[in-house]
Amino acid sequence: MYRVERLAKTHNRNDFDCGTEALNNFLRQAARQHADRELSRTFVLIDDKNPKMILGYFTLTVCEVLPERIPARRLQLYPHPIPAAKLARIAVDSNYQRGGLGKLLLMDAMNRILTIAEDVGLIGMFVDAKDTSAANYYSGFGFLALETNPLQLFLPTGTIRKLFS
Repeated sequence: MYRVERLAKTHNRNDFDCGTEALNNFLRQAARQHADRELSRTFVLIDDKNPKMILGYFTLTVCEVLPERIPARRLQLYPHPIPAAKLARIAVDSNYQRGGLGKLLLMDAMNRILTIAEDVGLIGMFVDAKDTSAANYYSGFGFLALETNPLQLFLPTGTIRKLFS
């Protein structure tokens, strides 16, 4: 059975390889330090059959955005600056890609953000897509491309709620 949990010392970070060295290096060298410094939280997907092996991961952090970064049709709804969450990184090990684990990770991240938003208030989540294909993938979940950069996307909290209702 798959499970998502916070990154811990017991997880084998060294064997994870998603095919993107920057994502591999972050997990291996910086993710735990960022958590220790309260900068971000990294969550890993594991299989209960081998709980030390990381199948995928994502990193969440908070951010403040200026109203002009929000898609224009939503601009009038927000003060200045605006609290939000950011999906800073998401990756699936190369051996498990194209099997739906990315969607599982993304949905878990959205659920965590929705839970946080209920207690502290967040307008939604931002993500920086690495390319047009990734941006199109996120758009399928309701993410809106920012007018200033189509590879930066925003998912309103209300849309996340609808996905889970």
